[in-house]
Amino acid sequence: MFKLKTILFCLPIYLLLLLLVPGVAYAAEFGLSIDPPVTTIKALAPAVATSPFTIKNNGEAQVTLKIQIKPFKPAGENGDLEYFKEIPDFFKDIKILDGNSPTESLTLSPKQQKTLELSVDIPQGTTTSDHYFSVIFISTDTSPIKSNSSINQIGIASNVLLSVGIPETPNSTLEEFSSRLIFDKGPVPFTVRIKNQGAHLIQPRGQIIIKNMFGQIVGSLDLAPVNILSDSIRAIPNDAYLQELSAQKNPDVGFKLLDSRRPIAIWKENFLLGLYTATLNIAISDQGPIFKKDIHFFAFPLRGAIIILIAVILIIITGKRLKFYANKNRT
Repeated sequence: MFKLKTILFCLPIYLLLLLLVPGVAYAAEFGLSIDPPVTTIKALAPAVATSPFTIKNNGEAQVTLKIQIKPFKPAGENGDLEYFKEIPDFFKDIKILDGNSPTESLTLSPKQQKTLELSVDIPQGTTTSDHYFSVIFISTDTSPIKSNSSINQIGIASNVLLSVGIPETPNSTLEEFSSRLIFDKGPVPFTVRIKNQGAHLIQPRGQIIIKNMFGQIVGSLDLAPVNILSDSIRAIPNDAYLQELSAQKNPDVGFKLLDSRRPIAIWKENFLLGLYTATLNIAISDQGPIFKKDIHFFAFPLRGAIIILIAVILIIITGKRLKFYANKNRT
């Protein structure tokens, strides 16, 4: 039981990456993969919502997996999840089907993959709202794993984002678009925060355009696609931030990237000079709303200027000394 709790405690960190970037989630060190890692379902009550997904054993040994349904809610602004301590009644009728039969466990041979089906019964009278949960696969094997970890269980999960009710115009606000005012060098970090006050999740698409003092476009940043769950605020990064986060390194950019409380968008331009204007354009959905905001920042390479100033002073002093000695020799 202790090991199972340890695995479930670590899962939110793994699931954060699943919510940030859609795609196939690999757990190479675990030997499991699941596709899709995030499923979005929209339905009207009453209905039985279904969605297939595939889990694969990439390892060299047979594995038996226990299947669990864990509802969650957003926690913080960087995609963290918080699991419910008690499972609400709505989630108790969710089934995982192997063929036409419900199953709570699964055995996979080495390199075997299996397609299962998620089935959610949505009864008449279900209120318009979103329901978020993870389908978690935890191994019941006790054989040791070749790793530095003392935990000999493996696991993987797929997140499900279920929206029940008629689609609505998103109710959201641009909470923040900001950066520092003065820089002596790049890269430049931008903070973009969107608040979702609606009943359903939103998937905004945005871009930051950067112009210099002459009105020329010198930078363009595409914001990463993210899911902003209902009644939550999300800070939106770009691919440059996600790459640095994935590489687990802290670049020498004048701020601690991985220690940041919120994800950021990074403009990877090192040499900066003059006044810049950054314009955010972000569409909350295909039907709107669209937010646009300008901010300004100034850049002056102070260190370079100090070096140049010192060099000029040295040249002047050297020139005066040479002239002094030249006049002295004439006399």
